Amino acid sequence: QEFTTERCWTSRSFQILRAQNNYYELLGVSTESNAQQIREAYRKLQKKHHPDIVGQKGHEYTLLLNEAYEVLMRNDLKRKYDESIKQMGIAFGENNLPLGNSTWKGPIRSQALFVDENACIGCRECVHHASNTFIMDEARGCARVKVQDGDMDKNIEVSIESCPVNCIYWVNTEELAVLEFLIQPQPKEGHGVFGGGWERPENIFTAAESFKQQLKRQATTTRKNGNTS
Repeated sequence: QEFTTERCWTSRSFQILRAQNNYYELLGVSTESNAQQIREAYRKLQKKHHPDIVGQKGHEYTLLLNEAYEVLMRNDLKRKYDESIKQMGIAFGENNLPLGNSTWKGPIRSQALFVDENACIGCRECVHHASNTFIMDEARGCARVKVQDGDMDKNIEVSIESCPVNCIYWVNTEELAVLEFLIQPQPKEGHGVFGGGWERPENIFTAAESFKQQLKRQATTTRKNGNTS
């Protein structure tokens, strides 16, 4: 039996799904595949990975297949999803990478500051020592970078050293946009009176690496399709 779920699909929802999975790659079909090809691929994979066959480890995978099938088989959702892929390709393309949510004071450097909000305990030490660089997000209960190089280098270094949980990192500037994009908390799907709330990737650096690899694969696929068209 084919499975569908009811969900509020916003543009942000599709961006997050794009960051985590590519539904075409998940089903092993191309962006030009028709409904019949998508249906056949979905059914084949569902049978192969069904929990009754492969055990509990197949449960989560089949849920992803359900989501992919639902989106790609509904014309309205497929249009939104395809547009999200296009927008993400523009936003995070190799030659057009934005600098993330934080802004820059002065020339852009090769490295940038990033706060792993998953680990931050809201101690405010970084804000205390470098208030022009860091800001406390009261709603999330954690610090984040608002201006790169907003303070003198020595003040920034003191802020980093005073962090009791070591959640402040120097990262390559080219990686900053992806990290700041993925660290933003997203609504968590609830079930009845339970669930709900917000969630982030458990390991932001692993998630960012996976996201970058996904973008590279998407860029390769786009170039191949362009060469064959």
